[in-house]
Amino acid sequence: MFDKDFLERLKQQQEAWNISHQGSFEKEVKKEFVSEAGIVTRRVYTPLDLAEKEVDYLQDVGFPGEFPFTRGLSPVGYRAGLWAIAQYSGQSTPEECNQLWRDLAAAGLNTVYAAYDLPTQLGYDPDHPMAEGEVGRTGVSLVSLRDWEIAFDGIDLGKTMVSTVCNAPGAMAIAMNLLTAQKQGVDLKVLRGSSQNDVLKEYTARGNFIFPPEPSMRLVVDTLAYCSSVAPQFYPLTVCSVHQSEFGANHVHEVAFALANGIAYVESAVNRGIDVDVIGPGIMWATSHDHHALFHEIAKLRAMRRLWAKVMRDRFKAKKPESMMCRLYSSVGGTSLMKEQYLNNIARSALAALVGALAGAQRIDLRTYDEQWGIPTKDAEITNIRCQQIVGYECGVGETVDPLAGSYYVEWLTKEMEERFVEEIEKIDRLGGTLRAIESGYIKRTMLEDAYKYQLGVEAGEIPRVGHNMFRQENDQARPVRVYRADPSVEERRIQAVKELRRTRHDREVSRRLKALRARAAEPATAENNLMPAIIDAVQAYATIGEMCDVLREVWGEFKEPKII
Repeated sequence: MFDKDFLERLKQQQEAWNISHQGSFEKEVKKEFVSEAGIVTRRVYTPLDLAEKEVDYLQDVGFPGEFPFTRGLSPVGYRAGLWAIAQYSGQSTPEECNQLWRDLAAAGLNTVYAAYDLPTQLGYDPDHPMAEGEVGRTGVSLVSLRDWEIAFDGIDLGKTMVSTVCNAPGAMAIAMNLLTAQKQGVDLKVLRGSSQNDVLKEYTARGNFIFPPEPSMRLVVDTLAYCSSVAPQFYPLTVCSVHQSEFGANHVHEVAFALANGIAYVESAVNRGIDVDVIGPGIMWATSHDHHALFHEIAKLRAMRRLWAKVMRDRFKAKKPESMMCRLYSSVGGTSLMKEQYLNNIARSALAALVGALAGAQRIDLRTYDEQWGIPTKDAEITNIRCQQIVGYECGVGETVDPLAGSYYVEWLTKEMEERFVEEIEKIDRLGGTLRAIESGYIKRTMLEDAYKYQLGVEAGEIPRVGHNMFRQENDQARPVRVYRADPSVEERRIQAVKELRRTRHDREVSRRLKALRARAAEPATAENNLMPAIIDAVQAYATIGEMCDVLREVWGEFKEPKII
């Protein structure tokens, strides 16, 4: 990309520059600037650094909207409209959520990311003994189609996208989403929405698993295949790297482990005889885009997008451009925020919105200034929406596509990230793939080591956190004026609601459909034996998530987490 004579002249001039400014270099506050992933940031970047990496504009950078999609998935970027403004939100009951989501939509939200409570995520109804004390504590108790009808009453699912953050029972949540949209008269062929439904990361980074990995992956693949024909604009799988980041993984391990999970899902589908171009377009990615190490975050997402395109084309022989696209739902993690001086978190979230925009994300989701104190309040949620609107409408960030492309630093860092992702994925391949890496404890052990190193850096003050380990003041622990807390009566009200549902529905029909689901689950996974039609039938009869999960527990058993040594 650069003329050899020019590079030689540039090398000589840089050496002369280094010599003439040696005195200034000695004043630098650190001898070496190193990222959490061990990437050393050089003092200055020039075309020499791109030549060292053998960066080729056409092969590595290219044009927006074209392979390898380094510069984004669209040729016009945000010139055709802003990214989708999302917000991870959910209060205790369907009724509370209905009012909350109506208010957020009125403030400009166009993507609801529904936060479920722990019992629902683990496949338990409110009246199950395992749910005691946890109903509605960390999100909404949303266990049946009846709950969905209440939660989204008056919210047009044809205009407001919904994503369900409900992984192990993700297939059931997708069924409820599709059926609620149908009841509203929305054509499923044009329905937009998504589901996290990434169960592999639960075994290593989050812990909300139910079934063993193999049948859990079967459910994921079934949703991909089913939605490809029934709801082709719906994304039934959002592969996550944000949770690896929250668990403590550094930038490289965070993305590499997520990409390895994505590879495992696609391999599972292909091994069942499903065309990669059938399931490829239904995959999204939930990534982290924190405010710290801003350029590393941007380069990370650009490299991730480029590498996934190459994996789908070269490893899986995908033909459709849509199958190669790494669609980014870029999310801030709660661990990037501080409990002390909590209002500082507004600045952190605004900077994170800028990172997501500069990286070309399709959706951006921020954490609220009060999240360290509990479930976010509505006021804090709206503040996050305003942060995104200010970045999108007032900064001019979307006036040109991928404005950082061509930066010597950003392009060098993007290439460096990509190379490190490849190295880590190859290591997982040598271990036998993602499932074997999970079983051996390699992935979780690596992230725990990253987390330990990070925490040592924070405690030593080497990783600066304003208000936490520097610039401390009196009353740093002052709590927000308003903090959301679940009403203690919620659990009993939710128990009564599910009992009333069972009393008024057609129980004999529910029983028949649950038996049909059990029979299908007991048969081998094939392209023809897709569980989604049976799940749809059960949900339509108002079977609950707990009842469906109990049926699958009988067939598949439950996963027991291995010890990590």
